[in-house]
Amino acid sequence: MIPNALILSLIARQSLEAELVDQLSELADYPLFLVSNLRGHNDTHHGLSVAEQVEGTAPLIRMSLFTDEATANRIIDHLRAYFSNAGIRWWRIPVESGLIE
Repeated sequence: MIPNALILSLIARQSLEAELVDQLSELADYPLFLVSNLRGHNDTHHGLSVAEQVEGTAPLIRMSLFTDEATANRIIDHLRAYFSNAGIRWWRIPVESGLIE
């Protein structure tokens, strides 16, 4: 059990996946996270190919980490410094967890 557990979710361009995985593996106290492939809609066409602009979506990933508040803060601070202007969105959600045996 992790006291004050939360899920930290990051949304980023697919091209950042390998670098984010490397960074998070070193930063997270509990380096278990999930990566999902997504297609995202927004009003920003920066960095999109012509086909993606026509389609109106961009290939994205969502990384979800089960962690604690201190680690989440450390990760967010690191991302701000290391991935400045990368357009990574994040949110965190408090979690209650347990094990049903």
